[in-house]
Amino acid sequence: MSIGSSINPAAVIRVIGRLVLIEAILLLLPMVISLIYQEDDWSVFLIAAAGAAFAGGLAEISVKNRGTNVIRNREGFIITSVIWIIFSLFGMIPFMLCKNPIGFTDAMFEVISGFTTTGASVITDVESHSHGILFWRAFTQWIGGLGIILFMLAVLPELNKPSGISMFNAEATGITHDKIHPRIRQTALSIWGVYALLTIVSTLLLWAGPMNLFDSICQTFAAVATGGFSTRNAGIEYWHSDYILVIVSVVMFIAGMNFISLYNLRKQGFRSLSENSVFKAFLIVVGVAYLMLLFSLYVRGEVSSWQQGVLYPVFHIISAITSTGFSIGEAEGWGPFSLLLTIFLMVCGACAGSTSGGIKIDRFLVMKHNFMNEIKKTVFPKRTYVVHLNGSALNNSLVTRISAFITLYVLVIIISAGFITMYGFTMTDSVFMVCSCIGCNGLGYGVTGAGGSFALLPDAVKWLLTIVMLVGRLELFTFLVMLLPSFWKR
Repeated sequence: MSIGSSINPAAVIRVIGRLVLIEAILLLLPMVISLIYQEDDWSVFLIAAAGAAFAGGLAEISVKNRGTNVIRNREGFIITSVIWIIFSLFGMIPFMLCKNPIGFTDAMFEVISGFTTTGASVITDVESHSHGILFWRAFTQWIGGLGIILFMLAVLPELNKPSGISMFNAEATGITHDKIHPRIRQTALSIWGVYALLTIVSTLLLWAGPMNLFDSICQTFAAVATGGFSTRNAGIEYWHSDYILVIVSVVMFIAGMNFISLYNLRKQGFRSLSENSVFKAFLIVVGVAYLMLLFSLYVRGEVSSWQQGVLYPVFHIISAITSTGFSIGEAEGWGPFSLLLTIFLMVCGACAGSTSGGIKIDRFLVMKHNFMNEIKKTVFPKRTYVVHLNGSALNNSLVTRISAFITLYVLVIIISAGFITMYGFTMTDSVFMVCSCIGCNGLGYGVTGAGGSFALLPDAVKWLLTIVMLVGRLELFTFLVMLLPSFWKR
């Protein structure tokens, strides 16, 4: 679409309305859970579902005989950005009307933290809430793990068009967005197939351990979506199980991989991973981070068992780099080096095309190759150098875009952390909570750590972090492009 063409509001309203109707159906699932456990909170989901159904139906009727179904680039950006907020407006209703209600600000923070798979929570006593609320809280992560738009592409056949591709590109994480099939809907269905299979396997494995079925499902939603919400106040440590930590570590690691690469395993086998430079870099970063943390713990005298030397550090590193945000109590006492390493892992993120947040290893690989090329140019200025990723050459405009993305990412962290320090928080706490939210991580430290909570933050800081979560999930450009006056001009 050229920048001179006008936006088609009817097409935007129609798609958003249909998506809200889908959310109305999704809200019936936690209602059923509440009914199964004979809890009064079933009614709050019915109210939310009715509200979403009314709004979606009204949107559909209002544009029934207007405009066209064609969705172009700008409409795609608007839908992708706005739908996350609209989903959250209806998704927050159960939190505000349930037996243990929370306020508007906290409800919006909680539900956006869920949909963006951040996992930062303002609920200090999760076990006081009904099974329906806990299921919805976990389910929001699972929905947002691959993205609301990707879910829509799988269930709405009419978007199997170039418009669907533009929205897929606007929401999907990473540098380039490969398709498995010629038709975008088939690609979406294939990716969701891998996602669903991983969810089922993880649930069964956790259920085979000390967890009951309900906890297994909710913890799986958090691990597969790399979200981090738990059904227990003590988090994953509630079960005191090495088996649980091992299973969750493996699931988080797999969820940090590119889902298209996971799908290709079916046809190409593990050879495809051995030739994947991003996956190999992911392994190297995890391995090096583990060795560095282990050395730090050894120097501090923190290693006295195999759990402290292997299980806990590996679990913490995978949780941090995949932006899952599951935490163990010992980690906050591992010293300043562990804190610095955790911040780096949160900013880094895992592979593009996964459910994790952060800048992504793909972009760091591109920057590494670009830096090496610039160094070589100082010695051989007349030679031509090309940046490659997984064997494919990247054009200069894409490399420039990646540089701009990283610069913007760091600027958002600096500006947001600076604003938070105005409220009296230390620089360390401020930087950590911003990195945690923009990377959709949810890990806490200091005021938001084991001895505190995001609930302790002032409302202004909560709203800032809510915006930061959305900006981080949509990877800056999709959200920030709508702030340009030229975007809205005819």
